[in-house]
Amino acid sequence: MTHLKALAAPRHYPKKATVFTVAPSPGPHAKKKSIPLLIAVRDLLNLADNAHTARRLIKEGKFLVDGRVVKDPRFPLGLMDVLSVPELGENYRVLIKPGKGLTLAKTSSEEAGFKICQVLRKNHVRGGALMIGLHDGRTILFRGEMLDRGRAIKTLDSLKIAVPSQEIIETISLDNGVYAYIHSGARAGLHGKISKIRREVVFPDKPTATIDTGQGIVTTLLRNIMPVGGEAPWITLL
Repeated sequence: MTHLKALAAPRHYPKKATVFTVAPSPGPHAKKKSIPLLIAVRDLLNLADNAHTARRLIKEGKFLVDGRVVKDPRFPLGLMDVLSVPELGENYRVLIKPGKGLTLAKTSSEEAGFKICQVLRKNHVRGGALMIGLHDGRTILFRGEMLDRGRAIKTLDSLKIAVPSQEIIETISLDNGVYAYIHSGARAGLHGKISKIRREVVFPDKPTATIDTGQGIVTTLLRNIMPVGGEAPWITLL
């Protein structure tokens, strides 16, 4: 399906007086948590007057996502993805604007060289390798001497990885005192240091974290946050 009803589109989509809007392709991010590349180029960056022009620019390979050329106009951009426009020397990171949803935030060329990915799953695969799955659909295999490093990484931890090489630069655990970003729920987009994590709960309660944000102290589900730095965030946030 190449279109979806504008009324059914996620709230972060630009509002237009049209019946249909662009639907993202199946990919690394869910439809409700992504922005099609065409909409990012035409409506958020204002680099094209219409869909036809935006589609042509994308097909010509003028845009990079996480350091790789993407020619699919409906490619889904999701949280922490880096969109680069080499001809203009500009880079943008997909972040969440509190109360508004996904948006593009301008970032430096230095920060555009890496992204933060959260570990969602770990499992062993054939040959004794350990595979970890990240929130943006990536998988990283740990073999041989790297197995111990992989075993030390836990689900909900975050990796700072170089793009497009996917080399792990740094890891950080989801723990008290680290800087965290709320990516889901009513408080999505807020960030700050974790002051308390409550993991030992009895069903139906769920693990929670308390974060001291710029808009006050917020308590949310543990699964709604991702660590993005130690004393300070690794990236520039909104």
